[in-house]
Parts: sequence; structure tokens; C-alpha cells
Amino acid sequence: MRLAEALEPFLPPVAGGAVTALVGAGGKTSALFCLAAELMDAGTRVLVTTTTHIHDPRHEAGRPPLRVRLESAWAGPEAPSPGAEAPAWCTAVPPGQLLVLAAREMSGQAKLVGIHPSRVDRLARPGFHILVEADGSKGRPVKAPADHEPVVPDRAGLVLGLVGLGCLGRPMDERTVHRPERFAQVTGCAWGAAIGWDHLAALVGDPRGLFKGAPRRSRRVLLLNQADLAGEGPETLLQRLGLEACRCCEAVLVCRLNQRDPWRKVELRNILAGDGAVPL
Repeated sequence: MRLAEALEPFLPPVAGGAVTALVGAGGKTSALFCLAAELMDAGTRVLVTTTTHIHDPRHEAGRPPLRVRLESAWAGPEAPSPGAEAPAWCTAVPPGQLLVLAAREMSGQAKLVGIHPSRVDRLARPGFHILVEADGSKGRPVKAPADHEPVVPDRAGLVLGLVGLGCLGRPMDERTVHRPERFAQVTGCAWGAAIGWDHLAALVGDPRGLFKGAPRRSRRVLLLNQADLAGEGPETLLQRLGLEACRCCEAVLVCRLNQRDPWRKVELRNILAGDGAVPL
């Protein structure tokens, strides 16, 4: 199943100016650009941005056709201006091309510095889907957020929380976990101990964990990525996590976002209904 197809019941309507934010670790950027490409293929106009930092996609292979726009003033907040129009450069994006918006390039690194979250309101206009990378993880498969993280825009109608299953069985340290001291507080996993399913369940379900900072009205979907590294089938992986951990979510996707075949990005979609999960 393609990622956009699996998320279709939860995606905010573009007629109202859709905003989706991605948090967590273990495949956020892959999910971001995969979803962007699939939405564009379906005829939706897409703009990608970040409220933290992101690797400059101009230096990464496999990204859809794109151009980067830097707006340094957008690093800071904007005074509220009800009814303000989206900038002309935003609405003039040609069909089939992805616009990536950032404030500036990070000196000496192939990274882009993000925009202030309050600016997302200015971008959200009918016909557009804004995808926001709202969390950083320094390439680790799993993380727990610090006090100032994640930076989710208030406008986000959908929050995708990612966990990389490549962390399972590995020692809980800075090589595997971004912010291990916070991970220990949230999950109870001791330094150097093997990361297990009970720790991931705690990360997903704890208010200080994966979905911390998600707007109250937003929909939430959990993406268990790197399923190919877990060594078990998708149904078993979902069972090992446990449904109790997923009470904060509307659905769980078991993913292999590095899969070349776009129709196999998502191995299993379970929509939570009542006391159980319904595979579709």
C-alpha cells in the first residue's frame, strides 16, 4: 500500500488548507518526501517546510523535482494579520514541482534552518497541503522530546509520529537514541539496557513521549517504520507493541519507507476501532 493511500482517511482536506506535521525519529524525512511525491502525483499542490532543521534536499538522492526558497525573515514570528494572503511565490509553484521553504542555510552544513511555527498559518491556503517536519532526531531511529520539542504548528490537522524499529535490541545510548536522558525518563529504560517493545509502548503512550505537543484537535497516526529490521511479520509487530500504547492514536501503520516499490511502503494499516484494531 502506498503511504498516501494508507493515510487517506486521516489527511486534512485541502479545501481548508491542509497541514500535516511529522514528529519522532526513524524515517521522518523519508515519510515527508514520500508523502509529498504521492500527493503531487494525485494532483495536490504541496509545500514542504520545517520548524526545526532539515537536510538540504538538493543534496539528497531520490527526492521529487523541487526548488528551495529561503526567506530569512520567516525564522521569527509574524504579527497576526487576519486574512493575509499567501505570498505570490507560494501560489506560483508550477504543477509537478515541490517547493521547499526554509529560513536560511546552516553555515558549514548541508542543512536548512526552519521557519517559525506561527508562519504556517500564512502558508495554509485552499488547494495546498503543507507538510512540516516538526522534530529533529540527528539520524537516530528513536527519540524522546526535550521540553522545547517538538515544534508542531497549531494549524496541524494531522500529526504523524514515527518510531524506527531498528532500535529494538540495541543498547539505550546516544548512538541509538536522540536525547537518551529523556528517553530513560519517559520509558524507564536504563542506560545501556536493550531497548524492548515495552519501552516503545511507553514512548508512544506517555504524554511526554512521541505525540507530546500535538494540537488537541489534531488527528494522530503512528508509523512503525523499518519493519524489515524487526525480523517479524507486520501483524506480530503490532501485537508486540500492544493496543494499550495506541490509545492516543487513530491508526497504526507498519512501514518500510525505504522500499523501492511505492505500493509496498506500508505493509499493514490498522485503524483503531472500539476495543481492537481492524486491519484493512
